[in-house]
Amino acid sequence: MSSRFYNKILLTLFVSLLPFAGCSSAPSVNKVKKVLYVTHEPGRWHKYTPQKGFFQEISDAAGWETTVCTGSYDELIEKMKAKAFAKGYDAIVYNFCLAKSKETEACSNAIAQTREHGVPALLIHCSMHSFWSTYANRDKKAKYERVGEHYLANTEVVADWKRNHSDKPFPIWGTFTGIASDKHGPSKPIKCIKVKDNHPALHRVTDGFTTGNTELYNNVYVADGVVPILRGEQIIGKGKLATAIILWESPQGKSKSMGFTLGHDVSDWSIPDFRYIIEDSVNYLINGTK
Repeated sequence: MSSRFYNKILLTLFVSLLPFAGCSSAPSVNKVKKVLYVTHEPGRWHKYTPQKGFFQEISDAAGWETTVCTGSYDELIEKMKAKAFAKGYDAIVYNFCLAKSKETEACSNAIAQTREHGVPALLIHCSMHSFWSTYANRDKKAKYERVGEHYLANTEVVADWKRNHSDKPFPIWGTFTGIASDKHGPSKPIKCIKVKDNHPALHRVTDGFTTGNTELYNNVYVADGVVPILRGEQIIGKGKLATAIILWESPQGKSKSMGFTLGHDVSDWSIPDFRYIIEDSVNYLINGTK
């Protein structure tokens, strides 16, 4: 048998065995995606208990393994202070309202899960309106100081942070969300228009779909690197048009965050396009950061 013919046989055998060479890595390709859903119940301004149920339906449809982190406000804050509370998860989904919270330890640690530990995060609705004391002048009785080019923080909160963390930068929630927001419009329908038509989070979404009565969050500042994905338009007052970015992504250290400001009313969670955005945004975050 010639060496040339012998080499041809070896090559044929090698090619035929290629599909088996990757068997040991197959489980990682088909690994169930682990999602951490962070909320608190029952919620004062939002109905977080039924929303938790709707999210579980989205999770079941997506085939995720979802763990719910919930409890009262105080219980949630303590859980968010745990050093690596998102360890082992592929993505975090925040759906809470901590607007008046001055708990910078919890704020900083939540940011660290994404920036330092590399777990991507999706923030829904009032998650944007959280930890206002770190970036927005919302308490007219308090003093504020500039903590960045575009942000104001409660002076007492900044001083307290410096006393305990002189070696760490002050946590600014508005830079973590990517687009800072400090107020919203009336509860009226929002028309949703694609800004980045080819984004994976929108591949099942109908351009121009309209919500029921819900809130349009303002955009007071857009951080560097933010990519707008979806814009909302709402008719307010006497035919006046309000517009704001309602879905975006933002680079955050070792990973990224996404902000999605719809979701105030329970009815939002029944809209197919809303559900598609949640599911496809989480899958995008997981697949796009590995």
